[in-house]
Amino acid sequence: MGEFFVYSFFFGALLLLFPIRAGAEVYFDAAENRAWFCISIFRLRLFGGYAELRGEGIVFHLTQKKAVILSYSQLSGARKKFGVTKGVQLMRLHRVMEFGGAHNAAMMAFAALFSAAGGAVYAVLQEMQPALSYKSRAIFYPHPCLKGSMELVALMNGLVVLAALAKMGMEGVYQWIRQRRWTIFSKKLRKN
Repeated sequence: MGEFFVYSFFFGALLLLFPIRAGAEVYFDAAENRAWFCISIFRLRLFGGYAELRGEGIVFHLTQKKAVILSYSQLSGARKKFGVTKGVQLMRLHRVMEFGGAHNAAMMAFAALFSAAGGAVYAVLQEMQPALSYKSRAIFYPHPCLKGSMELVALMNGLVVLAALAKMGMEGVYQWIRQRRWTIFSKKLRKN
């Protein structure tokens, strides 16, 4: 019986330290006002769908019957919730942009700006993530279009994921306690 606990502890510790490969793939088409995405772990698809810009915000269509709206006012709060921790190692960032109007000077300038921004992003990311594989390409077409794709792969271990989940759980409990205290306080004020 004692051996079972030793082996299970060793196996659990090994699982917490084992690297987890998480990936995200995004493809967008400006003409259709949509971006298709897929989130996966170990190349197994967790979920995917498409997003589109609407007047009320960004609409994420996860299934044919289920959609989530993220209003433009919530975007700043969403950025704070999903901050990248130091335990996440970016391994791959590949992006391709397809520009239409190869004979148009404005599109050529926009593509040059895209390439220059890609070089600056690579310089910053290479300092923070030395194992990063970064590729940035621009493709020109004679007919008008604006399309792009991006692949992002990160490595993390179970301990980092567990710490992030614990942090999110503690923030949820803190917000619940804060809301409950405010509700009790406001009820006392109304009685007086």
